[in-house]
Amino acid sequence: ADRVIVLRDGANAGELNRNQITHDAMVSLMVGRDVSRFYQRSSHQPGEVLLEVTNLTTTAWPRQKNQISLRRGEIVGLAGLVGAGRSEFLRAIFGVDEPINGQVKIAGQIIPEGDVRAAIGAGLALVPEDRKQQGLLLEMSIRENASLASLKTHAQARVFVNRGYEQNLCQSYRESLGIRMAGAEQQVGDLSGGNQQKVVLARWLATHPVVLLLDEPTRGIDVGAKEEIYRMIDQLAGSGMAILFASSEMEEIIGISDRVLVMRDGRITGELQRNQLTEEAVMKLATQKVH
Repeated sequence: ADRVIVLRDGANAGELNRNQITHDAMVSLMVGRDVSRFYQRSSHQPGEVLLEVTNLTTTAWPRQKNQISLRRGEIVGLAGLVGAGRSEFLRAIFGVDEPINGQVKIAGQIIPEGDVRAAIGAGLALVPEDRKQQGLLLEMSIRENASLASLKTHAQARVFVNRGYEQNLCQSYRESLGIRMAGAEQQVGDLSGGNQQKVVLARWLATHPVVLLLDEPTRGIDVGAKEEIYRMIDQLAGSGMAILFASSEMEEIIGISDRVLVMRDGRITGELQRNQLTEEAVMKLATQKVH
């Protein structure tokens, strides 16, 4: 391009001439701040252990056993090449894919294998990788989608839908997550990718989790929405939530993680602390042969 015009929230955020066009310059105009502040990360002081996974074996990788722990206030990245087993591991922890064996504890409470209802009740939530196929009912409204996971808790007489609760929930997360929508009755399929992802997040945050699992939380969304989700993740950790997120974006893994677990062929091959995080260190573990 000879020059670039950047739009933000429907308005001209700035123009760049050919000699000014760089990735960082465009991102800065898109998010409205210096690119060095793009990855929101505060100093988190880890608390007590909220998630303990012991000898967990998934159906996709029946010979591999993994164990991890997450503390209150931690943001832990799960890295690896495509097909490394990250999604399968998260789904097995949550119980949507029943593990072959192993144990999952939430705040000391043992979760029966494959019991998603018990996992949610104990304070575990999973935002899946594919929001359109696994996370949303695209022909239903934003109101209906946002309330699905917490519907039974707030149903009148545990049977009738509480429309007042749904409306209040929708408005609350519209404000706190910055969901751009025409109204609560708008079909969720009409929203942009970033706003659809925020609706999925709202649904699971409404269950008041203590441990949040995120699978590719910013895949297929624009750079402005990414920055908002990074800020939200940082705020949730600051409030005491433990967060485990899988991502194939190296900058994202390095930018917001307190520590990183690296997988290959269904097995965690190593762990890197914040001061050890480099692209080279992550790739070395991601390509390390599993014995």
